[in-house]
Amino acid sequence: MMKIRVLLSMIVASASLSALAANRPNLLFIMVDDLGYGHCQWHNENLTVDQFEPYFKERVAQTQEYTPEQALELSKKAMPTLSRLAKNGAYFTRAFAASSLCAPSRLAVATGKIPPDAGVYTNMDVESGGIKPGEHLAHKLHDAGYATAHIGKWHVGQRDQQVIQNVLAKHGIEETLWWGQLGKKHPELYNEAWDAGYYGSVVPEQNPLNNGFDYYYGYNNWASQFYDSTLVWENFKHAGRQAGYNTEVFTDKALGFISKQVKGKKPFYVQLHYHAVHDYLEPNAPNRYWNNFKSPSYNLSNFYSHLNAVDQNIQRILDHLEKTGQLENTLIAFTSDNGAMSGGANVLPGNAPFSGHKGMFRQGGIRVPLLFHWPKGIPPQGEMKPLASSMDILPTFIEAAGLKAPEHIDAKSLLGLLSGKSKAAVHDNLVWAGIHAYAWGFNRHRSLLGKNDERNKAPGGWALVQGDHALRFTGTIEPGVYSEQPDGAPAKLELFNITADPAETTDLKDQMPELVQAMKAEYFKHTPNFAPPVRWNHEKWGELLK
Repeated sequence: MMKIRVLLSMIVASASLSALAANRPNLLFIMVDDLGYGHCQWHNENLTVDQFEPYFKERVAQTQEYTPEQALELSKKAMPTLSRLAKNGAYFTRAFAASSLCAPSRLAVATGKIPPDAGVYTNMDVESGGIKPGEHLAHKLHDAGYATAHIGKWHVGQRDQQVIQNVLAKHGIEETLWWGQLGKKHPELYNEAWDAGYYGSVVPEQNPLNNGFDYYYGYNNWASQFYDSTLVWENFKHAGRQAGYNTEVFTDKALGFISKQVKGKKPFYVQLHYHAVHDYLEPNAPNRYWNNFKSPSYNLSNFYSHLNAVDQNIQRILDHLEKTGQLENTLIAFTSDNGAMSGGANVLPGNAPFSGHKGMFRQGGIRVPLLFHWPKGIPPQGEMKPLASSMDILPTFIEAAGLKAPEHIDAKSLLGLLSGKSKAAVHDNLVWAGIHAYAWGFNRHRSLLGKNDERNKAPGGWALVQGDHALRFTGTIEPGVYSEQPDGAPAKLELFNITADPAETTDLKDQMPELVQAMKAEYFKHTPNFAPPVRWNHEKWGELLK
């Protein structure tokens, strides 16, 4: 009798788990690279060219073959699928990335913790350190029975030195050489190591398969060529030379994984992190996208055809989910890792109506699109104005799955707001700290140094957004770095009303000293947890703690 009872209880428990799995939403997290707020249809319906960054427009007039009006026109038709998801779901107009740079931002999304707490202030800090074992929030979903996949850009780990050593060993060379040393000492082996996948590799302990994922197809680098890339890895093996256009290839891999889980009736969590629209944006997108965005300018047509390719490939996924009966119970999130680079191949409107770009703590560097769509769980909300962060995506997914996110992280679940069950803000403020540089956008033309030299000499900075205001600190500027301050400049603090003045043209610091002091105090509540940089200049870091 006891055995029968045990067997019955096991059957009931199994049935309960099956029912729970059947009710849990599928989860799809789509991230693009360096997309600006102003590029997005659902944000720029009322945008005018007068709100475009003046210096960006000046650079375009001097060096490009398109007008601001032409750019705005193409931007309004590049993302119909995502625009529809935003309007039928919810999109935040006050959403931010955790960093103005890709690797720190992605690490923060993965862990739910602001980058400075991990000693991360630049891309190099991540590439030299990377994610720590057990910290990726995907573990929560994996351990709860979700089938998990990461497809596309990873960029939260160290490259695998063993790839170089294997190439050296193949030629009977026993010495240990790093990438820069290899190019100088054995230039004939440089391309061989590249083709073996070194630059897209990740050390095994930081591979997605050891960080909460069942499947990995992607690259651990800031970018990957659209065609013929040798940077891509599949699980723990180099994928060889990638055939096809990577936006479509990544979508194919996602669809293959999703199809397998749907057949097995297992809920899935897929991170689909596209390469687009990071430079290098050449060669152009296939004609099936390009032909819809012809203009006088190669750069303009190319940018929006690549962006439209992302949009249309997302439509492919939606079509599959609808065909298989999964769309109603699939929670989708979409964002960019940081603001647009804004310049050259990354075209207008960029981050309009905000000023600045990637690499800066002006609004253009950190303000990002963020939308959610889940027919079963999110009533059509349209525009949402509470403060939100891209870090909040995974805690939101975790709560939607009926689980609890880890305590003592900076990220918060937005599910209460999205479902309409709560109107309470989840963040009182958001904070940033790290490099504050011109190097990643149109402002680099104001630099007196080459791109890499400027990154080494650029000041640090921090920012805090609270209510309608942003308080921003810029550290000491060395002489000989920027054309506007050839003799350098002392550290400064500025306050802006980013609702009334999104372009941050009027410093209110002297008019509102009490607010400045209150916001400074909020920032300095965070600094005791800031870890020393993994690689960044310690003197510049020290200025952020004073």
